[in-house]
Amino acid sequence: MRNLKIYIVALALLLTGCSINSLNDSTFIEDRNNPGLPEYSEWGFNTFGAYIDRSAYVSAYDVMPAKIIVSADTFQLRLNGQWKGSPLTLKFSLKGYNPTNYSSLTSLNDSRFNLVDKNYKVTMIYLGNTQVLNVYEGELYFKRVQLLYVDKESTETILSGTFMFKTHFADEPVTISSGRFDLGIGFDNFYKF
Repeated sequence: MRNLKIYIVALALLLTGCSINSLNDSTFIEDRNNPGLPEYSEWGFNTFGAYIDRSAYVSAYDVMPAKIIVSADTFQLRLNGQWKGSPLTLKFSLKGYNPTNYSSLTSLNDSRFNLVDKNYKVTMIYLGNTQVLNVYEGELYFKRVQLLYVDKESTETILSGTFMFKTHFADEPVTISSGRFDLGIGFDNFYKF
């Protein structure tokens, strides 16, 4: 009987000590098959990750992991994270795509973009250097894009997908592989100018 009471108290403490993350928080669940990267998910965990030549590049908890900036006829997805202990940003720019708001991002569902196409570009910002990358093989894939409703009101769009490409950075060939993202995009990180 005494052990049962201890278990009930322990369970109650555990349950009351747990809190639900807000929509803006990042939830990192490591992928067992790809150490250092988050699992691929479609739940709006606000995480992303990829290997840059076998070193993990991932979203950081204390930085907004993603922003979408739309200007004129260009859509830009910015992934802000960490690589080898320093901030690194990848920017995917897609010319010809011009969503009006975060809800209209659902048109990206099941869309693939060949990053070799001249209408698309990838930019890397690392250690104060900004370089438009010459991608010679690769793809950005928006596998699933869905609206998230809270109390019957649209609060954000969840973008989930993958990316990978080969390029040159700092005069050396580089492979970005196993890229995945699961991002909540809403009022605070969607910009249209």
